[in-house]
Amino acid sequence: MRWAWLALGLVSLPSWAEAGDGRALTYEEALTQALESNPSLRRARLDRDAAQSSVLSARGQFDPTLGIDGSWRQSRSKGFFQGFPFDSESRSWDLGTNVRGSVGTGTSYSLDAGLDRNFSSFTTNFGGVGASEQIQDAYTSNMSVSVTQQLLKGLRTSFNLQNVTRARQGLTTAELSLEKARQDVLAQTAAAYWAWFYQERLRAIAEESSANAEEDLRVVALRVEAGDLPPVERTRLEAALVQAQASALDAADSAQKAADDLLLLIGGTPGESLAPASKPGDVRPLELDVEAALGVALAQNLDLALARAQLEAAELDATNARHARLPSLSATGSAGIGAQDTTASAALSGVFDSDAFPFLSVAGSFSVPIGNRAARGESERLAITESQRRNSVTELETSIGSQVRQQVRVLESSRRRVELADANLRLAEETLDAEEALAQVGRKIQKDVLEARTQVDRTRAEAAKARTDYRLAEVELLRLQGQLTEE
Repeated sequence: MRWAWLALGLVSLPSWAEAGDGRALTYEEALTQALESNPSLRRARLDRDAAQSSVLSARGQFDPTLGIDGSWRQSRSKGFFQGFPFDSESRSWDLGTNVRGSVGTGTSYSLDAGLDRNFSSFTTNFGGVGASEQIQDAYTSNMSVSVTQQLLKGLRTSFNLQNVTRARQGLTTAELSLEKARQDVLAQTAAAYWAWFYQERLRAIAEESSANAEEDLRVVALRVEAGDLPPVERTRLEAALVQAQASALDAADSAQKAADDLLLLIGGTPGESLAPASKPGDVRPLELDVEAALGVALAQNLDLALARAQLEAAELDATNARHARLPSLSATGSAGIGAQDTTASAALSGVFDSDAFPFLSVAGSFSVPIGNRAARGESERLAITESQRRNSVTELETSIGSQVRQQVRVLESSRRRVELADANLRLAEETLDAEEALAQVGRKIQKDVLEARTQVDRTRAEAAKARTDYRLAEVELLRLQGQLTEE
């Protein structure tokens, strides 16, 4: 839910480029450029992209594997059979293929198929009877399937999918971090823009004050020469002009530094000449619902969302660690069928004939570490981590609640300060008009006029500061609520 009362004055701001002759930059343009070019945001986007790749990689652990293997062998040997010498020669080859994999239920499988040929020749010399040769030549084919199921550790789907879950949690954290970086950049840019606006107003005030001091000195110098005023009045105005010119130089340096700070945030080049093209705008009366503002912050604050995501990950890790303390128990069932013949085609088709020879096997495996200290220690460690993160979430909720309530008070106070600053400026200007009128008829000395003009300059600066402070208070409340946008 968007809070319209928090966006008052931040959109459709009037154009203002009084200070300087540089490129006019609006508030919205500064925020948009920051989102496009800020270095920290680029890094956060790369982290998010890397997390997406990690999810793809984690899912790949359940991709089936296709294997193809083959071999060829030839050998010769000599020996004696019942006292008669013999020679033997054998040649063999085999070709097999398989598909293996596993699923999240703790089940692994293997599908195998193969074909091999064995050729053997035995030649025995029986003396006067002569030599006798025996030949064996056969093709053998087989097809089989094997399934292994975990019955204790590894039976939980969440345990087997924990790498995928961690990768997804990493992606969620990266996306939240990216959004937090985005909110931070918007808040920093907003603060920099209004700080720059304020410094530019101070520069404009200082330059105007310098120009007024120069004109006052010219007028008073003529009156001193005419004998209407004592020379000390000219001395006072000369000192005031020097002070005004020094203040104008300081204000110009501060304005350029504020502009450079903003340029760094929006990807610009420090030293570029800019002029603010947006005003803080008028401040309208507001009635803030503290509890409603707090509810939005607790639901959408990004620091809190990150802490909750970390707590969720810790809870899952603790659950999986408790499961990992179980012994390993698995059952394996295998079944297949085979055939043998004198030709490859007959052996391959033979597995589908009624006289093919089947086979079946069942096996089991059980293992447990004696003491199981590694699993028990890891489970206890992760349980403590879960408790720590739960406490962190609770503390952060309390802290954010306090910050939101304080920021609402600051926003209301800032609005009131704008009203007071405007009233103070109006009174200071009226006082200056009166002092100048009295000085014209000789009822006030020039020192009183200078003091009144200094007070006007000070109240003008205070009025500008009050408005920028109000906008910064708005930005901070929106940041706490996770609602900052480039609009």
